Amino acid sequence: MRVFVAILLGGLTSTMYALATTLQALEARRTSADSALRASLIETLVRRKLWLLGTACGLIAWPIQAIALSLASVAIVQPALGLGLIVLLFLGVQLLHERVGPREIVGAVSITAAIAALGWAAPPETGAFTRGGQIVVVALIAVAAAGPYLLRALHRADGLPTSIAAGLGWAAVGLSTVLIDESIAQRHALGLVLWGAATAAVGWSGLLSEMTALQTWPATRAIPVVFGLEMALPAALAPFLT
Repeated sequence: MRVFVAILLGGLTSTMYALATTLQALEARRTSADSALRASLIETLVRRKLWLLGTACGLIAWPIQAIALSLASVAIVQPALGLGLIVLLFLGVQLLHERVGPREIVGAVSITAAIAALGWAAPPETGAFTRGGQIVVVALIAVAAAGPYLLRALHRADGLPTSIAAGLGWAAVGLSTVLIDESIAQRHALGLVLWGAATAAVGWSGLLSEMTALQTWPATRAIPVVFGLEMALPAALAPFLT
C-alpha cells in the first residue's frame, strides 16, 4: 500500500512540476527579449499572477515529493517524476500551443527511461562527501553561478545554451543541498552558512537561465534538457564525490 501511495504521489508531483513550468513559460514568453539573462526578467515575472501561480505549484510539489520518498525508495519515485516530461508534452500542446513531433516525444521518453534507470541503480543513501568532492562541487557551483552572465557577455541568450546553464545550475543546487544537510547533521554552523549562500547564488542563476530558456525556446524542448541534466549530473558525479 505504501508503494502504491508513493507512486501516486510521485505522479502528482511530476504533474505539479509540469504545470508549474507551463504557467511560467506562458508568462516568460510574453516578456521583452531585452530582459534575457537579466535581473529585470525576474523582476517582471514576479509581478505576473500566472507566473506566481506556477511558482506556487512548484513549491507545493516539493513537500509532496518528500512524502513520496519517505514512503518508498528513490528507485520507485524517480521514474514517476520522469513522467512529468510526458505531462509537459500534453500541456505544451494544449496550453502553450507548441508543436510536438517525434523528436520531442522520443527525447522525453528517453530521458524518462534514463531517470528510471538511474533511480533503480542509485544507492539507498548518499555517502559523505570527501574533501576533493567538496572542491569539485565548489567548482561546479562557480561555473553554474557564472553561467548566465557569461552567456550574456557572449550574446548567447538562446534556448539550448540557457537550458544547459539552467540544468547545470539546478544540478549544483542539488549537490550543495546535500552538503547543507551534512553541515546540519554535523552541527557545522560555518559550513551551513557558506553552503547556504552558495546554494542561493547558484539557485538564482539557475532560475534566471531557465526563465530565459522558456522565454526564447519551446518549453517542450527546454525543460527536458534542464531536467535531464539536473537529474543525471549529480548521479554521474556522486561516485567521485563521496
